[in-house]
Amino acid sequence: MDMDFANIGKRIQATRMENKITQKEMADFLGLSMNYISKLENGKTKIELKTFIKICDFLNISIYDVLNEKTDHIIRYMDKDLYELIIKCNLEKQKLIYNMVKLLIKNQVV
Repeated sequence: MDMDFANIGKRIQATRMENKITQKEMADFLGLSMNYISKLENGKTKIELKTFIKICDFLNISIYDVLNEKTDHIIRYMDKDLYELIIKCNLEKQKLIYNMVKLLIKNQVV
């Protein structure tokens, strides 16, 4: 599997900007250079796993969300803690949760 560093950088940049964090603030906090952050966000450099984990922790996002472009729209609308719990479940339990939520919505009293 090839890593799409350009998309990873875009997701990191989008999350940083949503949190109103500057490249300088992020670089200073993580002990990285602003030049490195810029290259990372523009997909012009590869990211080491250790640095990737530090950035995800700093931005309070899961590694899975950054790597999986299909979750971009999900994480913005779902409570992060709930999402983290759901993705830890096996497929059978995820289907059960889905059906329970569907039932709750169906029986919701307005």
